[in-house]
Amino acid sequence: METLKKFLSLALIGGLFGITIVTFVAPSISRMLISAPVSFGVNCEPAADWSMSMLIRSQIIGFVLGGVAGAFLYVSSKLKAKKSATALEAAKEV
Repeated sequence: METLKKFLSLALIGGLFGITIVTFVAPSISRMLISAPVSFGVNCEPAADWSMSMLIRSQIIGFVLGGVAGAFLYVSSKLKAKKSATALEAAKEV
């Protein structure tokens, strides 16, 4: 149970880190790379709705990527700990 708790904690921390980064980066990238699908006339509501939906989509993608990165860090730390424990046992036997 402790292993699952640590795994989920690292995945959540990674997800929150990803959301934090994407929250600050996504609006500028959206403005730079993607042109709005509507004209910027008198009514700007469609453009604002579109940009907010893109921001939300970017935040969700950042959360998922951060969660995957946190899970990867967890697995790699477990493998490293297991490898060092095996090396320690081998050193004791000699």
